[in-house]
Amino acid sequence: MKEKKKDTFMWEGLGFPIRLINVPMKKIFGEWVLDINLEHFQKVVLDMLARKSTSLSGAELRFIIDYLKMSTREFAQLFGVTHTAVLKWETEKSRMNPGTEVCLRLYLLNHLKVADKEFRRLYLKISPQNLANSENNEILLEIDAEKIAC
Repeated sequence: MKEKKKDTFMWEGLGFPIRLINVPMKKIFGEWVLDINLEHFQKVVLDMLARKSTSLSGAELRFIIDYLKMSTREFAQLFGVTHTAVLKWETEKSRMNPGTEVCLRLYLLNHLKVADKEFRRLYLKISPQNLANSENNEILLEIDAEKIAC
């Protein structure tokens, strides 16, 4: 089996673009494919989304709901909002309330079992005021794929 490393690789397999750097690749049946642990990769992405300094995009929210293996209704119930509100956030017809987004991010950190001090550090970074004032800019996630290689 042939192997190589690619400097950068844009991947949209989770529904939004992620720039991978130091990407291990292997050739299978004549095709070059990523040689990463997808489960670990998704966990890294979830952690990065929880810590992101700007509002989540609709595609990022869809990834989170899928990762948590929830229906849109279950997700809506968990955060005390309507199913319709979640659908509007996913399609970016409206923006998630900053307070709800902070709760979601703290929920994600709890799901990932981060240390207690991380909760406070994240809250200070992404307070409802900061999210309310952030532009809905897409921040491209960048991950060193060498750290999630198989």
